This record gives sequence, C-alpha cells and structure tokens, in this order.
Amino acid sequence: MKTNESNLTIERDPRTEELPELAVRILSDFARIVAAEARLLESNIVVAANTLLDRVYVTFVLIVLAAGGVVALLTSLVLLLHHWMPWWQVLGLVGVCAIVVAETLRRTLIPRPSASEIPLARPI
Repeated sequence: MKTNESNLTIERDPRTEELPELAVRILSDFARIVAAEARLLESNIVVAANTLLDRVYVTFVLIVLAAGGVVALLTSLVLLLHHWMPWWQVLGLVGVCAIVVAETLRRTLIPRPSASEIPLARPI
C-alpha cells in the first residue's frame, strides 16, 4: 500500500497570510482619515478666527466713532449752556446728567444676578 503522504501538501490558510497586509491597510486608512479630519478642523478654525477678527475690528471702529460722537455732542451741549450759565454750573449739570443716564442704562441693560447664579462661599 502506498500512502498519500507525498501528495499531501500543507496549505496555509490564505486569511492568515493576509492579516498583516490587512492591518497595514487599516492603519494607513485610519491615518488618512485622521489627517483629513485635522485639515478640516484647521480650515474651520481659521475661518472662525478670521470672522472673529473682522467682527472685533468693525466693533472697535464703531466704538471709536460712537465715542467721538458722544464727545462732540457733550461739547456742543456745554458750549450751548454756557451762553446762559457759568462754566462750573454747565459742567456740573452735564456731569450729573451723564451719571444719571449711565446708572439708568446700567439698571436696564445689565440684569441683576439671580440667587441661583451667585455662588455661596464655603466656610473654611
């Protein structure tokens, strides 16, 4: 009797040979995905930063223009009132009016903190 030992060949499972190649492909795909996400995040951050910078610039210009307008209005009011009053009375009246307007705006525009927003200090 002849044995079939010579006809038998040990074949490796093809899946075990592909595992290292598959692992390399998975890691390279993951690296490409992470790189793409990083580029996307960077472009979004750059756009947001540029938008914020543009808004800050426009806000600064508007604040400077508004401050100049307020100074011009107060100066014209002081010069107008000086026709009927001495300087000390004019400046005092404008100062008191400015304080009253500032306090009124503070009370109407800035809400008071509620009791839940105020942190309680812990005793030491």
